Amino acid sequence: MPLKPAISALARQTIRAAFEELDHTITPADSRDFPNTTLHHVRKAALNIENQLAARQSLRNMRRLEPLFKGLEHYAKVVDVLCNGTPYLAWIWAPITLILRVASEYVEAFEQIIKGYSKIAETLKRFEVLSDAFSSNKDFQQTLAVFYADILQFHKHAYKFVRRKSWKLLFLTTWGRFQRRFNDILEDMERHGTLVDKEAQAYHISEVQQLQHDIYAWKEESREKTSRFEEEQAAKQYQSIISWLKADESDQLAIFDSISAEGSKYPGTCDWALKNKKIVSFLKHKPETSILWLQGGPGSGKSVLSTQLVNFMKAAKMFVVYHFCMHSYTSSTTYEQMLRSMLLQILRKDCDLIAHVYEKCVLEKKAPAIPALERLLHTLLTSISQEPRQNEYIWIVVDGLNECDIQRQSSVATLINHITSRTSSSARATCKVLISSRMSPALSSRLRKRQVLFLAEEKESIGLAIRHYTSQRLVSLQEKFNQLHVSSSEVEDIRDEITKKSDGMFLYARLVLDFLDNKIFFKGCEVKASVNELPEKLSDFYRKILTQILVRLDPQSVHRVKSIFCWVAFARRPLKKIEFLSAISFSTGDPDIAHLAPTYILDICGSLVEERRDNTLAFIHVSVKEFLQSSSSGLVIDEREAVAEHGIATITCLLSGLDVFAKASQNDTKYLRVARGLHGFHVYSTEYWIEYLLSHATTTPSRTTSVIFDLAGKLAENLNGLRDHSTEVQDSLDPISQDRRLASLQNPLLRKEVGRALFARSLKGFESGHQTNGPADKFGASNSLPSKDGISVMLASYEESVKFLLTQNDYPGVSAEELETFKSQFRASAYTCRLGSCPRATCGFDSEALRLDHEMSHLPRIRCNFPGCQSPPFVSTQALNNHLKKYHVSQPARKSIRRISTSLATNSGINTTDAPWSDHTQAPPTSIDQPKQIQNSGHTRRNEQAPLNAPSSTALPGMVVDKVFVEGGNFGRVEAPDPVQDNVNCQLSPPQWLRAALHILRRQKSYAADRFEGIMHYSAVDIITDDIVPIHGNPSVRYYYLPRIRCHDCPGRLYVPGDALASQFELHLRNIHHRERVAQRLLSSR
Repeated sequence: MPLKPAISALARQTIRAAFEELDHTITPADSRDFPNTTLHHVRKAALNIENQLAARQSLRNMRRLEPLFKGLEHYAKVVDVLCNGTPYLAWIWAPITLILRVASEYVEAFEQIIKGYSKIAETLKRFEVLSDAFSSNKDFQQTLAVFYADILQFHKHAYKFVRRKSWKLLFLTTWGRFQRRFNDILEDMERHGTLVDKEAQAYHISEVQQLQHDIYAWKEESREKTSRFEEEQAAKQYQSIISWLKADESDQLAIFDSISAEGSKYPGTCDWALKNKKIVSFLKHKPETSILWLQGGPGSGKSVLSTQLVNFMKAAKMFVVYHFCMHSYTSSTTYEQMLRSMLLQILRKDCDLIAHVYEKCVLEKKAPAIPALERLLHTLLTSISQEPRQNEYIWIVVDGLNECDIQRQSSVATLINHITSRTSSSARATCKVLISSRMSPALSSRLRKRQVLFLAEEKESIGLAIRHYTSQRLVSLQEKFNQLHVSSSEVEDIRDEITKKSDGMFLYARLVLDFLDNKIFFKGCEVKASVNELPEKLSDFYRKILTQILVRLDPQSVHRVKSIFCWVAFARRPLKKIEFLSAISFSTGDPDIAHLAPTYILDICGSLVEERRDNTLAFIHVSVKEFLQSSSSGLVIDEREAVAEHGIATITCLLSGLDVFAKASQNDTKYLRVARGLHGFHVYSTEYWIEYLLSHATTTPSRTTSVIFDLAGKLAENLNGLRDHSTEVQDSLDPISQDRRLASLQNPLLRKEVGRALFARSLKGFESGHQTNGPADKFGASNSLPSKDGISVMLASYEESVKFLLTQNDYPGVSAEELETFKSQFRASAYTCRLGSCPRATCGFDSEALRLDHEMSHLPRIRCNFPGCQSPPFVSTQALNNHLKKYHVSQPARKSIRRISTSLATNSGINTTDAPWSDHTQAPPTSIDQPKQIQNSGHTRRNEQAPLNAPSSTALPGMVVDKVFVEGGNFGRVEAPDPVQDNVNCQLSPPQWLRAALHILRRQKSYAADRFEGIMHYSAVDIITDDIVPIHGNPSVRYYYLPRIRCHDCPGRLYVPGDALASQFELHLRNIHHRERVAQRLLSSR
């Protein structure tokens, strides 16, 4: 009885791993019948599907699958030795029935999958002539195992694709990503097919092993390239989506960081929440507690607790989406911004969703209106699950909803009800929402199926957390207590008293501890007594602090303190410290200031105002603003009065800037004033002065004189005086058509200048400036866009001053500390967006390149998202598609109607059966998704040949070389020296990868008689277009040695490798004209 052939442990392990991976992907319900499925069952099922399609009048030719079935039948006979006694074999064909049945619901997808299986069939043909004679060879077994793994890998990707929620919706936009992975699988099978052929032909064992090693190396490299390509493409598409949404996440990052830092500074204060039953239920991967409302009063620690829960979920690898509302960041309280913020966070999780939104929204130029964003959010949430066997959970955290108006609260509540009900009915995705806010009638009446966690009912847990917080804060006061001879037991009594009086309010404990930190004590007993004397209500505490601030101030000082509070409460955006002091300085209406307001004025208000991590000033809590607006404060701040004062400050700042930035002035004076922060308010003033002016004009009776109108009129006169009226072109645009509020301005000159400034900061003015400045891809050479209005001229001059100071290590008249402070707070002021409606118009970027890249997103143009492509944006989707087809998609070579005569081929000794050129067709077409496309980073075109006028082995720079248009034409280039007297000798040998690729080609039977060699060709490359150009006569070039291949049968030309495998050159080897020349040479040599 013959012994069973020895089984390769590595081959069995490869098959087992592939089987287990697919088994874990397919649900048990779908794979129940796989073990008993035969190839006959699959054939029969395919015919049934064909009949069903015919009944729906969507007939497809299922006979295209017959080569696949035959190939699988022959392959099964060979691989059976590795699958004997296991359920592995049936999984080669069993998933086909399931995948085709599901895909048949969508004809376009069905057609693509049929084509994919047909391509697999081509790689299996070789098994028709192979028997089990090689099954005992362990190297051969490993190759068979790789075939098995590749087939199952295709099944896995196809199954996940068609079993994904909303896969029909995503098909057209995400098939390209799947096709890239499939092309890698198919290429791997082709290469292993070559290895099978060599093993079957009993080539030298060392050559087979080297080829096997090369295949494995290629496979890893191909996976890495494909992954890198997809990441780069997704990143570019994501940036386009951000531009389409007009979203800016900088506010959310600043809010989250500032709140999270408070919780991280005192660890352990939120640990109680992770033990709370309702929160634990919310965090579980179960549909229970789909909506949890964390409800508490002001200062109870809701926001800090929310940030810590977000951090916990991130650390636990849970997918969490969050949005925090804060009064000082107006954009954060808008419903549109909430939708944008959530969409961007969801998109970052899944590149397929990015591709879908890019294709369906950006390229189709859909308007990002609220209804469209709501529908898109629902679509993404229900489509986010990628694993068929897993239920995806998405946690959403929304904090501070009480800071939004009633209408926005109602909109958010409706949205939450919708997405939780939609996802809970889905079998794949479940959405759970945590809302953190105060009590709100709008939320109470609208939120359904909610669980409410009342922080007022968790006093025991919160009390322990406050006690823990107080203990950590008291440690920093220990040195003071030691000097006052306060014992440890007395410190514990103080801690307990603070905890008791806080009554579940973290903010109260913080205020008490700040009070103790700032108050001067002579005796230890005074510390405890002061704690006992403090009021118990938060409003009373605020009143006590405010009284201590104002008690010794005269009326003028009280007015200035009120002005400080108004700036913190009602500024259009949070101001940094130097910006704030500059604003206070200009609030008086005097443009001729020589010194900045002193910083100590902020220290006076330090108990209620704090400087955050990003150097902006804000109230210690939103409840401070509410208290100051109430009549009980005794110092009521009024928004209308604040708007008038802020308008005066902005216009005064611009008036001051006229002499410094708009007129000829000494640079030393300008730089000195900017470095000292005198004009730190300039960017804010440029952006908001018109809004303040028009708001005041619409709320003030007509023909009323006021300081703000007088200053604005003076500004208009100065701006008009700066303009050269001899070259002025009459404006055709009616200013009032830009903003109806302009009609409220009685001064015609002021109305005209405001209209100019509005146009310059509008989208039309922005586009006009870019068009005037040159092509979209070259406008970066200018630091400012040309503009007729003086406001933009001043801003450009101010930004130039900031840029200059940022490059200086010291400057006369400015201390090192002042210069460093200026750099830390104004680094982004040099590169602000020049579109007025953009949030980045006042909060800019760290470099010119980042600003230019951002500004391009505002233009109604579409950028190519192919990695490395530097093309300027396109005005339409059609123009983009034409570009992609021209530069980034390899087209199949044109078919020739000529073929080599059989007699000529026979006489030359060439086997026409094995030769690939004997067929009518050329190389198979490739697509944009193939890995070799990654190498095309410029604007090279498709043509496999680079004409060369000299046949010598070393190409010299003096030769006339036609322009090269080739896919991947500059792949593998090496920098070269500039030409010297028309003679640069190339001493470089071809790179190792090129020699290896050509060696592999020579070893193929089809090309055994071909003669070719690799060289390094000296060339000039245009730095803008990346095209190869004549070496002399082009100023903007760089010089390189380019890998090229010389074919001795086709003299006078050099050929590009295309990639590390020289696959582009292989197209030439298959070319029918080349094959004719080889055949003629062989015939003549006889």
